[in-house]
Amino acid sequence: MNIEFATCVKRTALGYLQKIYPTKTITEDQVSRLLDLVDRDIVRIQDPYMYGNRIGVVQGKNYKPENMPEINEAIAQFKENDLT
Repeated sequence: MNIEFATCVKRTALGYLQKIYPTKTITEDQVSRLLDLVDRDIVRIQDPYMYGNRIGVVQGKNYKPENMPEINEAIAQFKENDLT
């Protein structure tokens, strides 16, 4: 059994992203694709209070390999908005 501290709640995920990028203004519109995946529990965002600034995006309960194109689109949106 593997225990991870990660959220599938959009608002919490956005807060986690804002915490690890304090010098950037991150809005819901800028990461809408990622937050949609979080809301559908395809991916989860790890808790920065547990993992520090090196959090990851991990598989959610509804993840399937077929979701990879959507995940790649979310990554592209993140990079397009200069959030990396």
